[in-house]
Amino acid sequence: MTTLDVFENPTLSPIRNPYLEANFAPVAEEITAFDLPVSGAIPKDLNGRLLRIGPNPVGPVDPRTYHWFTGAGMAHGVRLSDGKAEWYRNRFVLSEAVAHALGHPAFTGPGNGPRDFSPNTNIIDIGGRTYAIVEAGALPVELTDELDSVTRSNLAGTLHRGFSAHPKFDPVTGELHVLTYEPGLPVLSYLTVDAAGLAHRIADIAAPHQPMVHDVAFTATKIIVLDLPVTFDPQLLGREFPFAWNPKQTPRIGLLPRSGDLAGLRWIAAPECYVFHVMNAFDDGDTVIIDVVRHPRMFDRERRGPDEGAPRLVRWRIDLKNGRLSEIVLEERGCEFPRFNDAFAGRAYRYGYTSGVHQGQLFGPTFKHDLCTGQTEMHDYGPGRMAQEPVFVARDGANAEDDGWVLSYVHDATRNACDVVILDAQNFAGDPVAAIHLPVRVPFGFHGNWLPDRA
Repeated sequence: MTTLDVFENPTLSPIRNPYLEANFAPVAEEITAFDLPVSGAIPKDLNGRLLRIGPNPVGPVDPRTYHWFTGAGMAHGVRLSDGKAEWYRNRFVLSEAVAHALGHPAFTGPGNGPRDFSPNTNIIDIGGRTYAIVEAGALPVELTDELDSVTRSNLAGTLHRGFSAHPKFDPVTGELHVLTYEPGLPVLSYLTVDAAGLAHRIADIAAPHQPMVHDVAFTATKIIVLDLPVTFDPQLLGREFPFAWNPKQTPRIGLLPRSGDLAGLRWIAAPECYVFHVMNAFDDGDTVIIDVVRHPRMFDRERRGPDEGAPRLVRWRIDLKNGRLSEIVLEERGCEFPRFNDAFAGRAYRYGYTSGVHQGQLFGPTFKHDLCTGQTEMHDYGPGRMAQEPVFVARDGANAEDDGWVLSYVHDATRNACDVVILDAQNFAGDPVAAIHLPVRVPFGFHGNWLPDRA
């Protein structure tokens, strides 16, 4: 019995797992569709690919222990050019096990021992190439422009361990800031990746309790290190997801000089919570501002995915004079997957975008947050329609921070398929600019990005 059997015929199994049902359920086929139908008009200066990725198990899994984070990666993409939606593709991201399961030849590239698993968490451009990436030890997998897997990559020999699911791009320096970890290694590694796609190891931070660190952030002077109480438990290996809530671990935030000088690393006490995602961070005189989505706890009672209370967008202010952290709530309604105009990374900004929580899950409407006025606008896509992570794309020649579009993959339960919806960020609650109608579902997943055509 496969997970698809369970989804299509729930009576076949008395065991239910919400991350194998409805639009979390995997899809079995790789699809290529051309000349996609469009409602409205795609802006003609959107030329590139809207890519995203998520977990998609290959073959049977045990619904009692299956964790949403562990499915093989499946990349999805829509290519836009001159006002047309040229194609949609979805492709499995290969590892040795996935290649074998699909009947492909042995997968090539440098190995990474037992941590050769299919990246399923983000899809980005590194040095002019497209990569699927994941945290916790696996190497990036290079993809073609059409999303086929090419090879595992250690970034031309410069990546000595695994990578991260959430590097952050610095528009001032042109580099990526990366924080990596691997189960079994009591260290967090701070790396940068330059414009040529080569990694540089800057600092190793002792982390004997081995925390799960999904994201990183930076300001003009500091790297933000999230050291929160979800930690590696080797006793769970082989039985279930090996990270769990650890009430004995004191939550803290590290402020590391961008030089990597560990003598200047400063730890600040943080609220008891877990944070997957930082929206942005910046310096404000003697204060560091960090905007995060705060979960009350994680992987304590619910061991199959994030569902331990509503996540909320909050602002942390760290007073560098007294070392204290204070918090204000920016959005009372549940939300996740924060994004903003990446040109403002590491500095003061006004607008952010999140995916609203709908009926206990991490997808629903989309929010636009004005962080100066405290006002939030909502775009409701209609009954049975739930948007995944919003991606902001600035308009060519933009003269305002929110001058551009917000693009999202939106599940339409009424036709059990997906639309890519384009909103005008300055008319956020208004009618969409365009909706691109895909012939299939895009399961709820993690992250994606707009990759413009290369010059």
